[in-house]
Amino acid sequence: MRIKLRRRHYVFLAVLCLILSFKKNSQAGALIHGGKAAGMAAAFVAIADDPSAVVHNPAGLTTLRGTNIYWGVTTVMGSTEFKNPAGETEESDFQVFFPPHLYISSDMRQKKIAVGFGIYSPFGIGGREWSDEGLTRYVSTKNLISTLAANPVLAYRPFSWLSVAAGFFYLYSSTESARMIDQSVLGAGDGRFSLEGDGGGYGYNFGVLLFPGRRFSFGLAYRSGVEVDQDVGLRITNLAPFLQPFTGGSAFRTDAKTSLDFPPVLNFGMAYRPTKSLTFGLEFEWTGWSSFDKMDVDLREEIPKAGVSDFSVDFGYKDTWIVKMGVELAIKDNYYLRGGYAYVNSPAPVYTLNPGNPDADQHSFSIGFGYRKRDLVLDFFYVADFFKERTTDNPILPGTYRGLAHFAGLSVGYHF
Repeated sequence: MRIKLRRRHYVFLAVLCLILSFKKNSQAGALIHGGKAAGMAAAFVAIADDPSAVVHNPAGLTTLRGTNIYWGVTTVMGSTEFKNPAGETEESDFQVFFPPHLYISSDMRQKKIAVGFGIYSPFGIGGREWSDEGLTRYVSTKNLISTLAANPVLAYRPFSWLSVAAGFFYLYSSTESARMIDQSVLGAGDGRFSLEGDGGGYGYNFGVLLFPGRRFSFGLAYRSGVEVDQDVGLRITNLAPFLQPFTGGSAFRTDAKTSLDFPPVLNFGMAYRPTKSLTFGLEFEWTGWSSFDKMDVDLREEIPKAGVSDFSVDFGYKDTWIVKMGVELAIKDNYYLRGGYAYVNSPAPVYTLNPGNPDADQHSFSIGFGYRKRDLVLDFFYVADFFKERTTDNPILPGTYRGLAHFAGLSVGYHF
């Protein structure tokens, strides 16, 4: 028996695969939201000519005709090396994640209006796992924060030279962290502290595209900050015998609440097309990471005699800038070569730098390849992030961090 799939069935299957993929691999948020843009170092705010415009600049949706679906996955690979002042070294676990993305757009058979919807992971925060017996174990053995946004938008082109758009989004975030507890003064081995939580909040985004001529375009996009309230589960295991009378056993668990203030993001830039086959993009991105100041954890049940009480995690992040440059060259009618570079400013200050998020300024290099034929689009990309070496003498854990990350992926588009 043969089953004939209609076009709407392909859309449903794409959405289902995306949800299942994120459920399994959500701890891999990365600042890559589409194959074409990634190949150009995400210098895309003034181009925004595929359905990933939902996140890059929704005003670009009015440049697309018909109904379009664009979805794919990114492979994220990387690790970090830590070296303490005594010269001892440890490397975080080598991890591979697969954060997905999906966008759908339609002009609804109208000349000036377009709608879009996107599911994507807007932030990549943390993502390190270390040995339970290593140098970093009393500070962090795991720190993963994942995000998923669902984002409908509406775009309107009142004039040939102007397009505007606005939308709202729901941001879901989950947190997972762990570290070991030094109980040697109590004559016991290491305990283990772990924290897991999730929650969501609402925000909005808008975009503007200007087309003063055939060769130039200018873009601006803004995504608001979001306060996410999380329900948290805290667990401590392998407690020292001395503490067990206070906790009722070798393990203790309690619920808690916390909130995270995810930052606003502002992008603006320009695109230049000296010929029909060549496009240059330049973009500046500001992120208000200063909203990520600290995380207060309010426990439902406290046991002060066992050292279990409300606590805060200090981030002290600062606002950052990213500079992006990208280029695309069309070869014949169906093939495209892309490349780009971005300088990424780290929000993490030296005084809170730790193995959970050993962030640093980075140089990001990207290459990409595109293929288009009739209604089908294939966009491949590879990105290498080179983190600057960073040394801290803070009391959390003095030492030096070195890191490298690789991103490779594919986006598939289809026009209806």
